[in-house]
Amino acid sequence: MVRIIFLAIFFCVLNLNAEKISVFVASSASKAMGEIREEFLKKYPNNEVDLVFGASGKYYQLLKQGREFDLFFSADEKYALEIQKDNNALTPPKIYALGVVVLYSLNEDLLKDGIKNLDKKEIKHLSIANPKLAPYGVASIEILKNLNLYEALKDKIILGDNISQPVMYVDSGVADVALVAYSLVSKDPKGKVAFIDSKLYTPLKQSFVITKYAKDKDLAFKFSDFVLSDEGKTIIKKYGFNTL
Repeated sequence: MVRIIFLAIFFCVLNLNAEKISVFVASSASKAMGEIREEFLKKYPNNEVDLVFGASGKYYQLLKQGREFDLFFSADEKYALEIQKDNNALTPPKIYALGVVVLYSLNEDLLKDGIKNLDKKEIKHLSIANPKLAPYGVASIEILKNLNLYEALKDKIILGDNISQPVMYVDSGVADVALVAYSLVSKDPKGKVAFIDSKLYTPLKQSFVITKYAKDKDLAFKFSDFVLSDEGKTIIKKYGFNTL
């Protein structure tokens, strides 16, 4: 009986100390952050880490309007800096990953010679993330313009609300080819990829901040430390990102 009472008190103490945090993660890092969450919770059981995925620009606006995220993992540096400028961050932006853009298709013939001759290929639709919402969309437009391909291909572009959608459009046959985050197709993809010279787009310094909503949440700071740890970086690299 004494043992049962002790165990009951012990578990009550654990639950009292347990925390829950809400974390926004750019779609490009969804797979990597999902695994990071799993490994983190092995070290901190009885806690909860809710991940919400989407386009950085869209969720930045939601945060600005009062949506409560304890950490915000953007697909670039811009939105993390904006959150800091809005006085909604407890910490300065920190880079957690360096994004890589690839050309993705189920048809290997469309990937021959990479992206440079894409305007000469027989494609009906090219999908990219919406540049108004997603940093990878901005990078995609930049790539096309730097290669003088934008004018030839602009009428064939199908926009996705986030960088995950162009992958789905190719996999479902809606688009013939897409510019996507390598992190989403680095492991067991349905199609094939062709890498794009990183000099063709502004570096995607994927950055995060701990927001003001995590002021009294120790778990948010522990999660931040884990993402930047050697173990966290190993997982991030596993999904095709580069790290500092």
